[in-house]
Amino acid sequence: FPVVFLCGVQKGLLPLQRPGSAADAQEERRLFYVGMTRAKEELILSGSGEPSPFLPALPAADLEREELRPVGPTGKQLSLFDGL
Repeated sequence: FPVVFLCGVQKGLLPLQRPGSAADAQEERRLFYVGMTRAKEELILSGSGEPSPFLPALPAADLEREELRPVGPTGKQLSLFDGL
């Protein structure tokens, strides 16, 4: 695929941590690798909070990190019917 988006690349989700259930970190790392290698031109990883422990294994020279700022409310409810 030209562009691949992988969302939820954060601690607790990758690898998945659930109470009472052991994560199969090796299998999740393998699937993460498979997802990343499907990108031909651009790979976009997103997450919030603490990053996944898998990220430090990626070459830092190939990464571009971008912090997004929260967008505040516009103060007006949008409508599909405005302007009709």
